[in-house]
Amino acid sequence: MFKKKYILTIIGILLPTLILFFFPATRLGNNINLWWDDFLYYLRGEKSSPKEIIVVAIDEPSFQEIGLQWPWPRSLHAQLIDRLKKNGAKSIAFDILFVEHSKYPGDDDIFAASIKNAGNVVLGANITQIKRNNYTQMMLVKPLEKLSKYAATIALVNFAPDIDGIIRHGRFLINNTPTLSYAAVSVALKENFPKQNHDINEPFLIDFRGPSGNIKTVSYYQALEPDKYLPENIFRDKIVFVGLASDAAVEVSKGAIDAFPTPFFRLSRKAMFGVEIHANTAFTILEGTPLTEYNTYLIFFIFLFLSLITMKFKNNPQILSIYTLASTVLSTIISVMLFINNKIMISLGVPLTAVITSSSYWGITGFISTYKDKKMIKDAFDKYVNPSVVEEVLKKPDLLKLGGEKRVLTVLFSDIRGFTTLSEKLEPEKLVYLLNEYLSKMTDKVFINDGLLDKFIGDAVMAIFGAPLPNEKHAELACKTAVEMINALDEVGKIWIANNMPAPKIGIGINTGNMVVGNMGSFDRFDYTVIGDEVNLASRLEGLTKEYGVEIIVSESTYNRAKDKFLFRELDLVKVKGKLKPVKIFELIPYNLNEKIIKKFLEGLFLYREGNWSEAKKIFMDIIKEKEDDNPSKLFLSRCEILLNSKLDEKWEGVWTMKTK
Repeated sequence: MFKKKYILTIIGILLPTLILFFFPATRLGNNINLWWDDFLYYLRGEKSSPKEIIVVAIDEPSFQEIGLQWPWPRSLHAQLIDRLKKNGAKSIAFDILFVEHSKYPGDDDIFAASIKNAGNVVLGANITQIKRNNYTQMMLVKPLEKLSKYAATIALVNFAPDIDGIIRHGRFLINNTPTLSYAAVSVALKENFPKQNHDINEPFLIDFRGPSGNIKTVSYYQALEPDKYLPENIFRDKIVFVGLASDAAVEVSKGAIDAFPTPFFRLSRKAMFGVEIHANTAFTILEGTPLTEYNTYLIFFIFLFLSLITMKFKNNPQILSIYTLASTVLSTIISVMLFINNKIMISLGVPLTAVITSSSYWGITGFISTYKDKKMIKDAFDKYVNPSVVEEVLKKPDLLKLGGEKRVLTVLFSDIRGFTTLSEKLEPEKLVYLLNEYLSKMTDKVFINDGLLDKFIGDAVMAIFGAPLPNEKHAELACKTAVEMINALDEVGKIWIANNMPAPKIGIGINTGNMVVGNMGSFDRFDYTVIGDEVNLASRLEGLTKEYGVEIIVSESTYNRAKDKFLFRELDLVKVKGKLKPVKIFELIPYNLNEKIIKKFLEGLFLYREGNWSEAKKIFMDIIKEKEDDNPSKLFLSRCEILLNSKLDEKWEGVWTMKTK
């Protein structure tokens, strides 16, 4: 007992120590601290728009008012420069790349003349990666020479996101080239450039004023005619940024992605346009880059002490919970107040993780010492697997061992047709949303019919019926699930259509047979699943739904167990890939189909197998006349035509061999 307590104590000390001093160097640890930083921005909330800066937005209203396709004539940008200069703008920074000649004659010369006349225009450049043979080279892409030679300076529009892809830090220079925000401030203030808290070669935290839309913004078309649309002197002594700032504008500009996640993205799910990020960064420079990141070992030692105190309350879960909550709340308040009042950012993501982990560790060890092993197993497994599996485990703890048993079960595979093509057209967030809506409905049908959801394979669903708890009606339940999944597509389709996507169509394959069921994997990690040729056959049958143009295909063994409960029609005798013997397959019909058509199809199928393809062809043609969308009849009509015009190398046995999966 002493030895066990000693080991637990050593682990309890090492756990927070390792988290505090080594975890921050990992990707996950770094991300946790970054999440905390975003949390501080969010709690601080929105701040007033800086009076020194204004954004001229190439937005949807501007596209409607101006009525031109992107890219606009550069003579239009020249007019904008003239108006801004006339109205007293200190500097004009374009978050637009002018690297190619305009398609409008004389356009570049007009634009260059306005740039030269203004004397305070900053043109955007870009650092991009190009692949040459087996290596990647960084290349600086500058504006046209006839434009850049008259610009006040050339500056980079690039951002340097953190490891999680979110932009929190600004730069004065990137590869010794000024950034757009730094250049805009420099051109505007010249010798009056404010003193900075950061070295010019160091990154600094951007003092974001809030989420997208928090910087003073006017539409491009308004800036072209400020006397008509805008208050007097709105641009006087301002630093002006010009760029895309509208979802519609991004779409019109040939899909150019110019919106990026910032600290407010996690909760708002709204990205910020690049021109707004430049404006926020410029204001931060005007402030003197006041935000300071304070992450020293002193913080880690303080939280190591707070973590180790949890050991004293390991036998009193109530006090342990109160202590952990109080430590977390107090630390959070201090961190938030330092950020709001003193502009000091202390990332407490990992430190608080150490306290909570330490508290959880001692809470769990106390729980283990208090409750019986059986309840401990149930509470742990309830969170991860189907409740029916938990009940089986509690009855037979040896199920936790590797291995399994051979049983007759039914397996169902379903898959969305053409999902890969559909997914390429969607943004990741929308793709996940639509897929989750679909999978949720499909999973509900599996659980309602006592099935075990084995796994998701992308958009595919694999379910087992008859395990882990035996159920003699497993084939019938699988067929019932398939029909209900097809019917549920109507509800899912409405959601997809509302998101400008076609309603999903699926194929389902079902097979019943002997398979091995149990825990498969390594001694450290395993899954409760099924394996065997019969499982593979179910997957092959799902693939055949595309070939035959039907929604559900079942094997003969499944058909024999469920034929009295559902409407079926025999489809074919095929050799699927990976199988030497032919398999008789059936369509499970989830809709109303005239039994006269089914009977006529079977007559055609009989003639087809007998090699009487000309007579079979007539029958399939008759079916198609009566029901144009009967895909199996179309398939066999095509086969009959092929067979009538080909010479077979072998004796015809009525078996069709599939060349693909």
